[in-house]
Amino acid sequence: QQRGRVLSGAVGALCRALPPRARPAPDTFRRARFDRPQATLDFWRLLYTLLKQIHGDKWTESYAIDNQIRFVKSALWYHGYGRPQFYQLPSDGSAGSRELLLAFSWLLHRLSLLEQLLTLNRVKTGDETSVCTCEDDLLSSKKGRTEITPDWGPDNRVDVRYLQWLSGRLRFQWRSLHAQHQEQCKLLYKIHLFTSGCHMDKSLGHFSVTETELVRQPENSKQLLQLLESETMQLEAFLEWKQLEPVYWQWMGSVLDHMAEEGNLCKSQDAPAERSKLPEVTSCCPWAERVTGQIDRLSRDLVTLHDQLHQLVTRQKAAWCEKVR
Repeated sequence: QQRGRVLSGAVGALCRALPPRARPAPDTFRRARFDRPQATLDFWRLLYTLLKQIHGDKWTESYAIDNQIRFVKSALWYHGYGRPQFYQLPSDGSAGSRELLLAFSWLLHRLSLLEQLLTLNRVKTGDETSVCTCEDDLLSSKKGRTEITPDWGPDNRVDVRYLQWLSGRLRFQWRSLHAQHQEQCKLLYKIHLFTSGCHMDKSLGHFSVTETELVRQPENSKQLLQLLESETMQLEAFLEWKQLEPVYWQWMGSVLDHMAEEGNLCKSQDAPAERSKLPEVTSCCPWAERVTGQIDRLSRDLVTLHDQLHQLVTRQKAAWCEKVR
């Protein structure tokens, strides 16, 4: 019971450390452990929302579930997630909650997911300037491609005039973006200049844009206070999660063990059918006996390796339990 309470605390802290828009119920993880279909859609939406934020895309809930699933699979493939069973999940979100739990845990560890999300969603009360880049919005680039279609020549080559038009359009957008960035810097400098000496912090000496807006419209301070309180709760949950994180990974180890046991059961059920087919193959193919022997040796090696890994995991679990006690 104590172990269950600690695990519930770890999962609860993990959920509270996630952004409010993507915060699942802790019970969703328990359902996913037993591969319950009720948790599948919740995990697809969770992964979709988190990956959208990481990639800097605009989040929208109007997309159909199959489009969300397609995006999640593409994003995980981009990040290097290579489990084939995940990419074989149905596109209607009807099954596969345990596979989604594994994918989420992989992202949590591989990408430092919580740290990235806390950095992206932090409340910015100061002024920040970034280097001006020419990265165009995906939507406007799509519109640009549909405005003028390339003129194909007799040798299936793009017309040079179309390439010149694209180059000119790119230069124009770059200049517009650079001009907007310069205008932003000028306005920021004016705010700092006009509010010089007004700040309580002498190291700053001036108000930021957010602080200036609060002076003009004090009623907006309630909204800022709510955002800061929400961020504080997330940071507190993150600190609690870091203390209980080993409990979560031990629990994920039990999930993997359960999946391995189910896999061995399925293999043992399929084994008689495979053995019955081998004699027929060897009777008609002279070289099949040698290949079958190699397969048997590889199978024995894999079984031995699996037993060794299982013993190693068991020893590590026992050592961890001793430390917890």
